[in-house]
Amino acid sequence: MNITINEQEGKLVAVLEGDLDNVASTQAERNLAPVFDCTDKDVVIDCTDLNYISSSGLRILLNIYKHTRTNGHNAILKGLKDDVKEVFQISGFLQLFITE
Repeated sequence: MNITINEQEGKLVAVLEGDLDNVASTQAERNLAPVFDCTDKDVVIDCTDLNYISSSGLRILLNIYKHTRTNGHNAILKGLKDDVKEVFQISGFLQLFITE
C-alpha cells in the first residue's frame, strides 16, 4: 500500500495505491494523518490504483468522511474500480461520498 498526499486545485488529494487490507490499515492510518489535520479543504480520495479494500480500510475512509463533514467540507472518491466500487455499494458507503 502506497499513499501520496498533495494539494491540487484547493483540495487535499490522497492517492491510494495497492491493497488497503487489514495488514496495511495501521500504516495507512498513520500515512493519512495529514488528512485528519486538514480542516479547511475538501478531501479527494483518489482510488484509481486501489485494487482492494477491506472493512479496516472502509473504517479509515469513513473516519475521513466524518472528519471532513464535521469541518463543513466534502470527501470525494475518485476513480473507483468496479470491484472496489462494489464493496462501497454493498456497505452503503457509496451513498455517503461524492464520486467522480
